[in-house]
Amino acid sequence: MTPEQLEQARKSLGSDNPAVVIYSLKTLGAGGKLTDLQPLMALINSANQKIKQNAVDATCSLIKENLILHFNDLDHGIREKLTTIMQSVHPSVLDEISKDLYSENDDRRLRAVQILGYMRKNPKIKDILDKLVQDRDVKVKATAANLMGHVIGQNDHDLLLALLNDEDKRVRANTIEALEKLNNKRLVPILLRFRKDPSNRIRGNVLKALYSLGYTGIEEELLTMIKSASNLMKASGMWVVSQIKFSSQPVIDACGYQLLTTDEMVYRNARKAMEAIDNPRAKGYLRYLAEFMPPLPAATAVQPPTVSQPVK
Repeated sequence: MTPEQLEQARKSLGSDNPAVVIYSLKTLGAGGKLTDLQPLMALINSANQKIKQNAVDATCSLIKENLILHFNDLDHGIREKLTTIMQSVHPSVLDEISKDLYSENDDRRLRAVQILGYMRKNPKIKDILDKLVQDRDVKVKATAANLMGHVIGQNDHDLLLALLNDEDKRVRANTIEALEKLNNKRLVPILLRFRKDPSNRIRGNVLKALYSLGYTGIEEELLTMIKSASNLMKASGMWVVSQIKFSSQPVIDACGYQLLTTDEMVYRNARKAMEAIDNPRAKGYLRYLAEFMPPLPAATAVQPPTVSQPVK
């Protein structure tokens, strides 16, 4: 779709000729920008049934394509709003998105799975995810595993438990996040076997999950992570602290010492851990040690990737 064709389509939306309007809707639905959304949606109220249906199709197509092509450029609120619009104007939009789940383009497939995350209240989602967690693409599989935690019941976790044995670290790490969302304390004995996992993301996720499920005996494992020779392991350990606000004196001291690091991620997570704890001892470390490191842009603590793996 050329810029000239798109511009002509925009001008032709107000035509008195229904065939021209419909052609323009199809053109913009296939290649338009989010700024074209409002005039397309206005035609959903057209008295002409053909124009109305094509406006519905074009609106959903435009939103879907922009979500897929620009997913990482849009913030969470915008993605959520766009997905809500799609579902409100086109109840069967899930079927359209599902087509991209089987695209030969791996990026389109992954983005389609991520879009499903904003449609998780749809009763059809679980059946789709059941298939996706067995996908050939580990990125799709890992993303689907994470989403499962939002759509299955507290005791409906057999499929997720099987994924704990997946060969890919991302899948196992995301499965642990999903299991945490189930809030089932009977999962604690199963998760305990991962608390010394060699993967920093898996170990961090499991300590956070265990604590969230009521198991508080994680101090030793946290200290082992924070004092590790691996910067990734250190950063993951302090990410856990920032998330659960674990505030024993040994953990505070270990995190405080990391404020002297020269590694940016370790420093950022150490600082965020101290800020999350927010007691006099943590504030003292921030006051007297953080000044040795130049200020960094504001950001939340980040659970780093495992070695040689991208963040999910």
